[in-house]
Amino acid sequence: MGYMGCWCSSIGRKYSGTVSPQRAVTCEPLTFEMVHAWSQSFDTLMSFKTGQKYFADFLKSEYSDENILFWQACEELKRERNSEKMEEKARIIYEDFISILSPKEVSLDSKVREIVNNNMGRPTPNTFEEAQVQIYQLMARDSYPRFLTSSMYKNMRQSFGIVESDVVDNEREREERAERAEQEELSRLNSTNATGSSKEVDISNIDRPME
Repeated sequence: MGYMGCWCSSIGRKYSGTVSPQRAVTCEPLTFEMVHAWSQSFDTLMSFKTGQKYFADFLKSEYSDENILFWQACEELKRERNSEKMEEKARIIYEDFISILSPKEVSLDSKVREIVNNNMGRPTPNTFEEAQVQIYQLMARDSYPRFLTSSMYKNMRQSFGIVESDVVDNEREREERAERAEQEELSRLNSTNATGSSKEVDISNIDRPME
């Protein structure tokens, strides 16, 4: 039988942040290189604690911060080594983000929800693995593109005194340097091959003693 949970404890309760890693997050100093890297991929954005913080602020402005709070809570659960604390955190995560009565319920399909309910029978650090992956993909597909076009992200970039055209010009310059380096390497290889062929021709033209 799947986990039923304590539905009464979720009624009308706002997420308390009990298991959210944000409480202890020490963010890296913000740099333009960091902010610009966030536009390369969602994985890159989420690899920075500072990136997670700003992305969480953006999601909060869209009233969907439960997604990243759930993802972060799952990450913290995976780091828990004490079995009793792990089970308690799993219960809190379930009631805060999976329960249909929670105001912070995340959107999961029926198959994943059933897997989570079954896993809650014997919680482990990976109890919410499938749900975490589904929410991560949802954020990458749905929220991340809007974050990149948001005024919040654009203002962060421009706060360094660099506008979009400068970034494009720098990227184009790097691409051109890479292309030139590639062409030079190809020319060097062609030159080496041509020299080798010449030597072979010279050797073939050497007179051999008649038999």
